[in-house]
Amino acid sequence: MTIQPNRNENIGDILETEGIKIDGENILTKTLIWARSRCQDIPSLRILLKKEFPMGSGIGAGSGNSAAMLRWLSTRYGLDIVNDSVSMIGADVPFLAGDKDVALISGIGEKADPLGQLSGLNLLLVFPGWKTDTMVAYMELDNLRKHKENKYCLEEYKMEALAIFDKLKSKEKVGLLPNDFLEVILKEHSEYCTAFDIAEKSGSLAWGLSGSGSALFMIFKDSISLKTAKQFLEHEEWVTKTTELE
Repeated sequence: MTIQPNRNENIGDILETEGIKIDGENILTKTLIWARSRCQDIPSLRILLKKEFPMGSGIGAGSGNSAAMLRWLSTRYGLDIVNDSVSMIGADVPFLAGDKDVALISGIGEKADPLGQLSGLNLLLVFPGWKTDTMVAYMELDNLRKHKENKYCLEEYKMEALAIFDKLKSKEKVGLLPNDFLEVILKEHSEYCTAFDIAEKSGSLAWGLSGSGSALFMIFKDSISLKTAKQFLEHEEWVTKTTELE
């Protein structure tokens, strides 16, 4: 993404996109509306967004773009982004716009307890040939919970997350990471089980569904085991894209 002031103020903002088509309102438009309500010095902007990750994949790519813009506006025009109301743009945005590498997030994204760093790990993102409608996923999850006794204990979840963090920090195997949406998405796509099996056989430390899907991720302690998993996944017809992160 590139951002620069638009010299022709009469035209207003210009947002151009390349790559994957964006359906509906772009989160950058929402971000600018929020930013200008708090900082009057932001001029008209010209923005070029090269979209590489599919929508409906659950990796927070849109929120990441929003966060990148907020940090740029903060540096360039003094926009205050250390503000609880940033979560009005999206629940992922406060963390992504902040300075914490790893944190426990609660509330609607505005509460973050830093955990430190996870270094020396390799991450593989896997994108299937379908996308997830987040609203539908939440509705289906709510329907499942209606028929079950749902005991929510924040402290238990925190302890579970901290235990996972400590294991990954020590590069110990964790396995399949908990995600409430798994029960929903596995009803439609058993292919995830195939991917998780590949992750385990390739020596992954941890793997799971990203957000509400549709993408999944695998965490490795070295690039060799990551490459092994990637080779297996390339033979799966339902996999459309893989991306390596360090």
